[in-house]
Amino acid sequence: MLSSEAHSHAATDLQTTRIDPWEFRHAAITDVGQRRDHNEDFYLVVPNRKLFIVADGMGGHAAGEVASRLAAETIAAYFEEVQLSTDDHNGASPHLVRAIEIANASIHDEARRRASQRGMGTTAVALLFSGNRAHWAHVGDSRLYRLRGDELTPLTRDHSLLEQTLATQNFTDAEARDFAAHFPYKNILTRGLGTNSSVDVDVDSALVRHEDLFVMTTDGLHDTIDDDEIARILMRHRPHWSTACDSLVHAANRAGGPDNITIACVEARALHNAR
Repeated sequence: MLSSEAHSHAATDLQTTRIDPWEFRHAAITDVGQRRDHNEDFYLVVPNRKLFIVADGMGGHAAGEVASRLAAETIAAYFEEVQLSTDDHNGASPHLVRAIEIANASIHDEARRRASQRGMGTTAVALLFSGNRAHWAHVGDSRLYRLRGDELTPLTRDHSLLEQTLATQNFTDAEARDFAAHFPYKNILTRGLGTNSSVDVDVDSALVRHEDLFVMTTDGLHDTIDDDEIARILMRHRPHWSTACDSLVHAANRAGGPDNITIACVEARALHNAR
């Protein structure tokens, strides 16, 4: 059973959770966008477990919503049962993989049982803090960024046909942007949760610095406005991250809002002498 502190809804105010050695300041938002009649995105914040999840469902009306919620809630339920050691810097990553594998099996089994949900799946990106490190895992094209100072860095690479194609080319940044803008299959994923009986999960981790901001997004944001604009909006509103989330949604909707939009921001501030 999930902790009563876990929550997911349209938007959260900026909240603060203190778990030594960090103070986490976090906010999240999800929005249907301008062209969809329902929202298949889902986020889940479990601050007492230092766990943040964003998922983007697929599979048509209702099915995508089921897949994204099931993924997030299954991952969160796993960490409700697991006690992580903060002394083991690498111990969190295998747990993230296992949690996502269990979520994949749950979605796949659910889709096989119900004809109306057959073929459903979801992306997922999960962020977990343990000790002085951030650990993350992802499947699909939902992303994790880190804003450190004035530099926004993507920490994940999309599992998409576009990224797979770009990886085989020797483009400059400008050429890659032009290619991506005209690539006709940019929304085709090469990995997803629930679409097969097994799944490959990418994981990584990094040391956390004071005032690092981690930003999780679905493609309704990062496929609609570019990374430079995302960075400008974040820096303009720093440290008011709930306002920043709101502003990012408005920017994506002004640009057409072709898809559901979800953003979760988590800033880590060092306590005491941990800075």
